[in-house]
Amino acid sequence: MRLADRVAVVTGAAHGIGEATAQRLSQEGAAVVVVDVHEDGEQVARRIGVDGSRTLFIRADVSSEVDVDRICSETKRAFGRLDVLVNNAAITLPKGFESTTPAEWDRVQGINLRAFYLTMRAAAPLLRENKGSAVVNVASFHANATIENFAAYASAKSGVIGLTRSSALDLAPHGVRVNAVCPGIVDTAMWQAWLAEVEDVEATIRDVLKLQPLGRIGRPAEVANAILFLASDEAAYITGTALYVDGGVTARLSHV
Repeated sequence: MRLADRVAVVTGAAHGIGEATAQRLSQEGAAVVVVDVHEDGEQVARRIGVDGSRTLFIRADVSSEVDVDRICSETKRAFGRLDVLVNNAAITLPKGFESTTPAEWDRVQGINLRAFYLTMRAAAPLLRENKGSAVVNVASFHANATIENFAAYASAKSGVIGLTRSSALDLAPHGVRVNAVCPGIVDTAMWQAWLAEVEDVEATIRDVLKLQPLGRIGRPAEVANAILFLASDEAAYITGTALYVDGGVTARLSHV
């Protein structure tokens, strides 16, 4: 039980990587606060809760400063502490920069980057209270090896890496670690939504698989395992870094 007696907040936890992460952290003993703008998160909390006393669903918009403050206050009231923050909530926008409107750009940045800053800022006082606290930010391989028509998304995820590195230095004197995971293409609702926008789904899947050194796309549970590692004491000497969970696609595409 690597997270016994600890309390974790997971944003964007109603589906996909967030749902798998909430379940995995719960399996390792953590009380889990499931945060999502969708009511489906309540079902996730009920499903992973052992007896109903170790899970909490909070419906919230993480791009709202008021909602983020409420997440922290309700977590403190329910469990008395916060040890792990997993910033996972995200949206995608498969558009090039010229076709992206300023409103679309601001929305992607607001959820995929600004929200991470807001949650970390609100949670920091609680995290500093407990030895071994950790933040795990879910970035993307797009932070380092993007493709065309992902300008807003790739920009935000690149910003997450910068935020992770700098905030890790800010919080290190307080014993709080901050790291990021960078998933590749993972079989989630976001992936399915992107496929729904392409003209030839089968051809697109073939092209994507050609880029995957391991020959397949990832599963949410595989990213959740990496998040668990970074949140646990097994990663006690790791901070300010990004762990790529991408089947090798960044190694293939990146020239950095």
